[in-house]
Amino acid sequence: MGVFVFDPLTGEPTILATNRVKRHDQTGAVGNKSAQNQSEVKPACYFCKGSESITPLTLYQDADDWNVRVFQNKYPLMPDHEIIVHSPSHDKDLEDLPHEQNVNVIRAYLNRVSFFGMQDKEAIIFNNKGGRAGASIVHPHSQIVAAKGFPGILEKEKESALHYYNEKNSCYWCDEWREAVETKSRVVYESSHFVIFCPKACRWSYEVVLVPKYHKPNFGFIDEMEINDLAKILPGTLLAYKNCFNNPDRNFWIHTMRYELFHWHIGFIPHIKIFGALELGAGIWVSDRATPEDAGVELKSHFPVSLFV
Repeated sequence: MGVFVFDPLTGEPTILATNRVKRHDQTGAVGNKSAQNQSEVKPACYFCKGSESITPLTLYQDADDWNVRVFQNKYPLMPDHEIIVHSPSHDKDLEDLPHEQNVNVIRAYLNRVSFFGMQDKEAIIFNNKGGRAGASIVHPHSQIVAAKGFPGILEKEKESALHYYNEKNSCYWCDEWREAVETKSRVVYESSHFVIFCPKACRWSYEVVLVPKYHKPNFGFIDEMEINDLAKILPGTLLAYKNCFNNPDRNFWIHTMRYELFHWHIGFIPHIKIFGALELGAGIWVSDRATPEDAGVELKSHFPVSLFV
């Protein structure tokens, strides 16, 4: 089981989770022995239907003949670490699935966030696609980890939200999406309930953030109309990356808190570059492929607007 350790000088957190190297590796991301031998031995996919007996017990599924299934991660980072299998399809990810199936995935996300919320825990949902993005299993899935609180970026966002509110008497994320819409140049897509835009200080070229227009601190508070809308534009964002960069490896994550000044949001990055020494050694991000304005224009041109008309 992973444990947090902290840099004694900077306080930066690291999770020590050496058990993770034992997990099966289909992408070459882990680089363990199973990955080297995968051309010789190809076991059944752990996440496909019919493999339920070789995974931990089901924690959630949407139907007896499931479309979405959740179970504990066999090699957890933390005590509460779960796998959310997007569908029985081994080859179709969110951007390839029908709208109804994406609604099923969103409902699974909400179920787990609410489950952990009732235990007074915060949760982070994250998605890795491709070896460069940290995925070790090919079958499309997301993951969720939960704890009483998280150090690192989430804690910094929480603290910064308080400072911003004390200074401006408003929500940082509310102000950000409104400014993006007013200037228009960084907006990838605007729906009835959400705005997708490139942040002014992109840490990564073509990074985008999806922000709900209505201020809600916790993802678990969204209503039926927002679920329906999100099940369209979340895969739409992934499809924009797919169209723009020829199906790149990519990540997205959902930041959510039970803290009134917070504003839940989803971050996305495509893996179209690799970390350099300045990023790794100094913690200074380098966005060298496009300005936020140019990235917004390009991604907007690849966003599948026709699907939502």
